[in-house]
Amino acid sequence: MKHELTHHGILGQKWGKRNGPPYPLGGGDYTEAEKKAIYKKRRQPNSIYNKKHFDEVLKADKTTLSTLSYDQNRTKNTDMFYATHKKLDKHQYNALFNRPIPQTVYDEKGDAIGTGQMLKYRIDNSVKTDIKVASEDSGAEAFRQLYKKDRDFYNFVTDKERMQSYFVDDKYKFKGYREAGYVLGKMRKDPDYIPSAKDLQTIYRMFNYVIPYDGGGTDARGGADAYKQRAKFFKELKNAGYGAVLDTNDAIYGGFKATSPVIVFDMSQVVPKDVYQTKTTDKMFSSAVLAGRKALGV
Repeated sequence: MKHELTHHGILGQKWGKRNGPPYPLGGGDYTEAEKKAIYKKRRQPNSIYNKKHFDEVLKADKTTLSTLSYDQNRTKNTDMFYATHKKLDKHQYNALFNRPIPQTVYDEKGDAIGTGQMLKYRIDNSVKTDIKVASEDSGAEAFRQLYKKDRDFYNFVTDKERMQSYFVDDKYKFKGYREAGYVLGKMRKDPDYIPSAKDLQTIYRMFNYVIPYDGGGTDARGGADAYKQRAKFFKELKNAGYGAVLDTNDAIYGGFKATSPVIVFDMSQVVPKDVYQTKTTDKMFSSAVLAGRKALGV
């Protein structure tokens, strides 16, 4: 009796081609031309591949790190701050997040005479030496190392309720929270479940979101807990040669296409350069830039 094994393949798939996700560049089925095309795509400024796979170096002689804050001393006596270093990103943040708040108005004698409105301060900083920014992949790797060796860190990032306490009320609108919640749910349901590297990268995205909560309290829900864990994370990154990390929330989940939002934590390299209070005309101009960018689809 003659036996035959027949393989019919997959409809639409060509021999020698993988119809699937962008496998690693070392994948044997990629031609040199395909590898170059993928590499080029990953190098595009707004490419998700860029943000995930490539570390960025901020040059000391070319970089101005800017942030917006109602506190003109925001970058002094702190362990981290959010920053932008590209012009379009600076306009994006000024247009979207620089909201006027009430401000007491004083006369020449220093007496309060009413209430006005104030916008945020624009704080510009230079850097002493080049600063290396950890990409999402590099940040996730530091996260995974802490997850494996630090029990307290492990307990923090795998406690869904503990982590979600740092989110605003509409946390379920944040895709990263939902994705991480799904992974943590699987881990809770099955104590023997071993999370994959991809699972941990998903949890890292939620951790990246809660990084800014300060240690202004002794209660775990008041910020001290997050401050303690982020200090460990920053130390891990510093040991790996980094001085900043990609702000995953705005880079990947933000709808306004921030090209390179970063969280700076190597404060020894930061030098305050200029501080000025923004004006309504500044915000109007930034809003016009934002509108133009949307209209052009860039």
